Amino acid sequence: MVTPTTSGLASPGVLMLFIFRIFFILLLLCFAMAGPLYATSAMHPAELTAHQQAEAGNWDAARQSFAEAAEQGSPTAMAWLGLIHEEGREVEASDAMAAIWYTRAVEAGADHLALKLGWLYLSSSTIRDQARAEQWFRYGMAQGDLSAHVALASVLIADALGGKNVERVHQAREWLLTAHAGGQPVAKLFLTRLYLEGIGGHPLDYAKAYFYASLGAEEGHPQMQGWLAQIYMDGLGRDRDAIAAAKWAMLAAIGGDPLGSGVYAKLELTLGEAQLAEARQQAIAWATR
Repeated sequence: MVTPTTSGLASPGVLMLFIFRIFFILLLLCFAMAGPLYATSAMHPAELTAHQQAEAGNWDAARQSFAEAAEQGSPTAMAWLGLIHEEGREVEASDAMAAIWYTRAVEAGADHLALKLGWLYLSSSTIRDQARAEQWFRYGMAQGDLSAHVALASVLIADALGGKNVERVHQAREWLLTAHAGGQPVAKLFLTRLYLEGIGGHPLDYAKAYFYASLGAEEGHPQMQGWLAQIYMDGLGRDRDAIAAAKWAMLAAIGGDPLGSGVYAKLELTLGEAQLAEARQQAIAWATR
């Protein structure tokens, strides 16, 4: 049995940093799927005025106009009020007030903001409440939001890595599989980690880790290219292939992945110039395909 050398990836701090990076990716996907923040057709006059005031940088006046539109039932106006309070646009920043307005927006039909609320409750320094965060992620899941599947799975995985409720990693895996089947690109990152590292006692399965890492690597994700390089270098679930490892490590390092840089540094000490040249040629061929 070959032991994977992924200890540098498995600390709670590293995983939480990774998860919060995923948070921003999920939010971008969330808002991209939700369409434009506002449309001028059928808009309450106060909301149209609010957008004009915001574009002019007059956030105090915009807040008042958004509040008027919100009282008329506009979920986008409510969402903007949440953003104004969260970011402190000419008002004291308040996650508590932001949560109130985001909640009203969801209740008025802006279901995609459930994901935003979940991360707000999870990451806030003033209203942090993991139980409430999980409730909002579950709400999003019930609305069919695959990003919410990934979000809640990531929280369960982080808990398991810290030794908390480790049995929930199996449920996390099922949500990730659902998200992956639905085309959610971030799911494969967490699936790779579960199968590669056995987080929370999850069964190791290097063949599956290789499968998901390969998908992510081919899509150009530097971190997954680094994991694939590690798999090839250590021979996890397959024969060692130093040239393939060097190829993916180069690509990962170019993308800024520290694991890829580390793998390549090790391989430079053991591979001959001809092997490194072959790996470089393969990396160039992949990058210019």
